[in-house]
Amino acid sequence: MSRLFFLYFCIMVQNLSEEEMSLLARAERYCANEEQCRTSVRKKLCDWGASPDASTKIVTRLIDQGFIDERRYARAYVSAKLRNQKWGRLKVIYQLRSKQVPPKFITEALAEIPDEEYRNILLDVAKTKWDTYSPTEPTAKRRSKLVTFLASRGYEAPEIKAMVDENYSGD
Repeated sequence: MSRLFFLYFCIMVQNLSEEEMSLLARAERYCANEEQCRTSVRKKLCDWGASPDASTKIVTRLIDQGFIDERRYARAYVSAKLRNQKWGRLKVIYQLRSKQVPPKFITEALAEIPDEEYRNILLDVAKTKWDTYSPTEPTAKRRSKLVTFLASRGYEAPEIKAMVDENYSGD
């Protein structure tokens, strides 16, 4: 068994300099701590002083070893941003695209959030924000502010309109 491990180890570390091995170990710890995508790992490697060629080799190795899995990353990111930070779908999509996560993985991850849960999150965010507005302000102005706020959080216009019309139609 130990010979098999040794052979595997030799194959896995071939073509890496001592500096690259050190960066690989550091990147493995970084990925093991929290889900990461290729883009964030490349950026971190660049911050650590890795060359573009070394970054490519290390990221490829991390993907092969399962430290980086963009499908898994998209699921974790969507869940965290929607459920914890209460972002809307549009903002999540935009952020994942900026991290160059494949659209297929983004769609799959968003599909895992039930529509009812999403609407409840939207309603919770709206209620919390609505309560901060002065009741002496005209309802139309508060509604307008609420719509602008929800749009800035990445919620879709039809979802916002339906929720605002249903819950904040007048005093």
